[in-house]
Amino acid sequence: MPPDDKRARILAAATAVFATRDFHRVPVSEVAQRAGVGKGTLYLYFPTKDALREGALQASLERLADEVDQQAVANVSGEAALRAIVLSILRFFWKRPELLTVVQRYEVGRGRRASDRRHRVVRAIERVLTRQGYGAAGASRHLSAAFLTGLARAAILNHAPTDRPELVATRIVSLYLHGLAGAQRPRRRPASAGAQRGAA
Repeated sequence: MPPDDKRARILAAATAVFATRDFHRVPVSEVAQRAGVGKGTLYLYFPTKDALREGALQASLERLADEVDQQAVANVSGEAALRAIVLSILRFFWKRPELLTVVQRYEVGRGRRASDRRHRVVRAIERVLTRQGYGAAGASRHLSAAFLTGLARAAILNHAPTDRPELVATRIVSLYLHGLAGAQRPRRRPASAGAQRGAA
């Protein structure tokens, strides 16, 4: 079996296990068993549990960035592309909002490489905005793209237990593109015909 295949299996197992429980409650032996390798083999690839978590997180963020890149060039409307991008971000963090804090610490502590991955998502949004002619060009458009990721992060940290990521993604993009005044609001019920006649 190629060594890279073992590494990929270890990362996949670590990602799955860390997604279900807090980092400190996951034994390395469980990750090794799920990956089908010995504990010693796992430590050959990842010398510490922290290195294992970092590797799993890095691989997951890379997949998220790849997914967002694909959605940015999909042959759909700008609004649909933005909604798909936001939904991917929400689904990644939805059940583990504390992971967002871990990612932010990781991005700050790991310098350019982590920063480039974060900016891939912002650049993907910027490409959609450019294609649709939304907003001013240049630094202003880049900042506008970053605003959308900020709205997504706010939803991750503040959504209600009954909220669904699909509906929240729709609300975020509606708010982003149309503002509070133009965002979807409940319609007022029309007055009954009798009430209208009485008022006349």
